[in-house]
Amino acid sequence: MAKPIYPLLAVMGFSCFTACASSQGKPNQSGDGGGAGTGGKASGGTNMNSPPMPMEVPPRSAPGSCGLENPAFCETFEKKHPEGRAGDLDESLWSFSRWGHEWTQYFVRVPASQETGRAIGSVFCGGSFADRLMPNDVAICDGVGVDGLTSAQLNEVFDDQEDFAFNSMRSRQLFDFTNRTGTVVFDVDAKVNPLNVGHGWWVEFWITEDSAPMPYHEAPGVVSYPRNGLGIDFRGLNDCPQGRTATTVARVFVTKDHEILHDYPGWELEHDSDEARCIKTEDQKLNRFKIMVSKDKLEIWASHFDDGENLHRIVTAPMLDLPFTRGYIHLQHSAYNAPKDGNVTAVQTYRWDNIGFDGPSYAVPRSYTVADNDVPDTDGRGGYMYGYVFKGADWVSLTVPGVDLDKAASAVLDFNTLIYGPRTLQYRLNGGGMHTFEMRDFGRPGLRTFSVGLPLNELKAGDNTLEVKLASAEAAGLPEYIGQVEVSISEGK
Repeated sequence: MAKPIYPLLAVMGFSCFTACASSQGKPNQSGDGGGAGTGGKASGGTNMNSPPMPMEVPPRSAPGSCGLENPAFCETFEKKHPEGRAGDLDESLWSFSRWGHEWTQYFVRVPASQETGRAIGSVFCGGSFADRLMPNDVAICDGVGVDGLTSAQLNEVFDDQEDFAFNSMRSRQLFDFTNRTGTVVFDVDAKVNPLNVGHGWWVEFWITEDSAPMPYHEAPGVVSYPRNGLGIDFRGLNDCPQGRTATTVARVFVTKDHEILHDYPGWELEHDSDEARCIKTEDQKLNRFKIMVSKDKLEIWASHFDDGENLHRIVTAPMLDLPFTRGYIHLQHSAYNAPKDGNVTAVQTYRWDNIGFDGPSYAVPRSYTVADNDVPDTDGRGGYMYGYVFKGADWVSLTVPGVDLDKAASAVLDFNTLIYGPRTLQYRLNGGGMHTFEMRDFGRPGLRTFSVGLPLNELKAGDNTLEVKLASAEAAGLPEYIGQVEVSISEGK
């Protein structure tokens, strides 16, 4: 079995690994200009059930970019941006988030090093690697593209630390498929652990209506159902005609109001043939994916690693009933105690390239990220805790750096928490009035994800101080956390 993440998680009833019912987070306001939250409405009209629309702008990419006739977004990773917490990733276009833990800490990562003596190992940027710690766990380097030519690609790696962990990168630009079928494309070496009977590494894809970080269905210590979202799990089913190194769609999820609306196992989806539902994969050799989505239907096309430009339809999901038609794409690398199923590496790398989507092109919000914490990991493995622990009755003070309020029309606070049971988040900006946000019980403790509207009149140009705390003492005396904190500012017309 995987090691426990705090023994009391089991005592408190955490056992689900498939989707379980959850409850919606709802906001309250206190004081003037109370903050909006998921499912709520602030004075001033910020309604997170219908996030404010950004301005439409001319397309940034030429027709044909990322293979799209009408590209609204295309990322080919040709330029490094090594200035922030996301390594070489351009943080003006992307938000990058991490989840991991040790025996006695959440929101913690240890250095990722190449493991020797494994039957299935990994490389980073095409070679051996050691002590890759945030932010150097994300790097742009050359690899082989689906066309067989050299291509700049984004490499990201982590050590699963003997349990469940994942990386998530979210486009800051809105993807709009209102009244149409929208198309998202991306390349990734979508390998799975061929010995997997429940443990390994895989990739997932999400679209969420709001910009809250790290959406997920469910895993040990994770219940971060997005408010409204669509998720695709490419974990493989170990029964592909092409063999166990091939993969397919394991599940398709739809969430509404932080609850699972639909959970379709792969075998219940439509396939053109038994063979067509799977794709062959191999480490460092990319598969190409095309996701075609409308409000009520999903088609997934993909290629084999050895025929990367020739896509075929692998899945159709005809009954989505999505509660939204605009949102943000998330590309995710998940792992769950991989060595438990065979002599395979716990430190895996995925490579991403040519990520794009079509449709209207919208202005990208300006985003300001709270710096990671730097508390050393308590297991002494050379890592550190990047989230922040709530301090009982004391405020936790976080700096939101360099905010630009020029032409600002709305502001949103995005964050993850790990809490036990129903909790009330209290927050204030720059010493102003206190606002509250009710995080109701999901039935068990774990990682959660939220977006909350912020009152513009309480922000200021330059550095801002965001203070947070919980309204009551920690449950059972266990540490509770907040992490991946960002403020985004959208301009008005």
